[in-house]
This record gives sequence, structure tokens and C-alpha cells, in this order.
Amino acid sequence: MLPPASEPFFLLDQNLSHQAALLVSEATGHLITTVRDEWPERDLNVNPPLDEDIVSYLSTKTGHRGVWITQDWRARRRHRNSIVTHGISVLWLRGPGGRDVDYPEQCRMLAAVMETVRRMIVSSDAPVYLRVRLEPADSYRPILERLQGTLLDIPLQWEPAALG
Repeated sequence: MLPPASEPFFLLDQNLSHQAALLVSEATGHLITTVRDEWPERDLNVNPPLDEDIVSYLSTKTGHRGVWITQDWRARRRHRNSIVTHGISVLWLRGPGGRDVDYPEQCRMLAAVMETVRRMIVSSDAPVYLRVRLEPADSYRPILERLQGTLLDIPLQWEPAALG
């Protein structure tokens, strides 16, 4: 199911919790679909879609309004050319010290940033690259940052984005 044309299409990667998508969608009113929802015929344990499949799918479905939500930090390097070429937006979730985030952290992070991310995507004519991380020095508060420039820039320059 697609949201209205002006709204983002949020797709949660298979490396994140399907239950988190359901809970955050219900709590925030922002529909987050999952790889499991979009590829229901697949046994994701045996035959998950490749990251390239997800990037291409989002591009075809919604262009830069397609937002891939993932914690696969390596994807920013491994798939940056494809992400840029296909023109999708990405939201990376990062735990303290760069670790993967668990289910409660996924819920807390996504609930904190969904409205801000939605506004950024709606107001942009180009892909938006974001990361949300938990700040240990601030009671593990979610911090949203926006990439200034492109994924092809080295080094990447992240700047804080105000929540709310």
C-alpha cells in the first residue's frame, strides 16, 4: 500500500524488527512497511531480498520519497553508488559504539524521529540521508543527524537535525 504521493514511503530492512515497525506505526501514525510486508511470498530466512533489490524497489516505487530504514552501516559504502543512482533516501540506526540496536532501542529511536524525518523528506526535492544514534553521554537520547553533501563525499559530514 502506498501513502499519498506527497508522503514518504518508509521501508524497514529485514535486519530490524517487524514488530518495531508495527508498534511505531501505531504510536506515531506514520506507516512503516517492512521487507516482510513487501515480499510476502519469500521465506526471508532462506531467500531475503538483496540490498540492491531493496534500493531498486524503493526507487521504482517512490523515488526519493522511498526511505530505506536500516542499521546496515556498511551499506553506506557498499551500496552508495546504487543509492545515489537510484535516488532513494536512507535512515540509518546506530547504537552506542556503532553496535546494532535492539528492539526497544529501535522503537524508541524511530518513535522519536519519524515526524521530523517525514517533514525533511516532504520538503526536499532530492534524496535525504540521515542517521539516528543513541548518545551515551545524554542518557542514550536519540540524536538525528543529516548528511551534508552526498554519500559519495569522503569523509561524510553529519550535522545535527533538530527534533520536533
